[in-house]
Amino acid sequence: MQIRILGSGSGLPQLGKHLSSVLVHSEGKQYLLDCGEGTIYQLLLSDVAENDLDAVVITHFHPDHVAGVFMLIQMLYLRGREKDLLLFVPEREGEFEALFSMFYTFPGRISFKLRVLPMSELSVHLPKLEAMTNDHLYGYRDEIEKHDLPNPMMAYSIRVHSDGGDFVYSSDLCTTDSIAPLIKGAHTLLVDAGHPEPQQILEAERLWLEAYPVDPQSATGTAE
Repeated sequence: MQIRILGSGSGLPQLGKHLSSVLVHSEGKQYLLDCGEGTIYQLLLSDVAENDLDAVVITHFHPDHVAGVFMLIQMLYLRGREKDLLLFVPEREGEFEALFSMFYTFPGRISFKLRVLPMSELSVHLPKLEAMTNDHLYGYRDEIEKHDLPNPMMAYSIRVHSDGGDFVYSSDLCTTDSIAPLIKGAHTLLVDAGHPEPQQILEAERLWLEAYPVDPQSATGTAE
């Protein structure tokens, strides 16, 4: 498995950092986990061809995790992609799919079939990928209830299974406790260092090493 961090910036943009996106190449498949602004630039630098990506997985709808997806679709179309693309979103998939037509990127006119799917179907279409809900968006509950908004507060962490060892991408979350079952036994863990309390990050490391006692320095990846 090859893991390349395309962007690791926070919600506040910084010079020299792109926003959240991770490219995973595993067992002949390429998955893009999140697609923040700057992702397409990094894909070009990584020499990812238009038909290389098999799926895009958006863990939650904060702009720094999803804003780059519209330019990604436009780039793939203009470069002549032919293979179907699976795009998994955390919630309200029908409304999200309608945004492409709002931006004049009409699904019926692009060169490939774009399939916008709910996260609940991730393992159905891609058995090597597993999604687990986390607690990242629960803090918005009062605001959502106050204004009677339809936001279901769905945010996910992702596990990529492989014969050589599994990779867990926590994405943003408030506590690593919320995804403890997902972490256990993974070979490599990429955990959000911006939101959880330090003790929660240490707890994630404990769960990880308890089931897979390896030297953390052996975990591999490339950060940009």
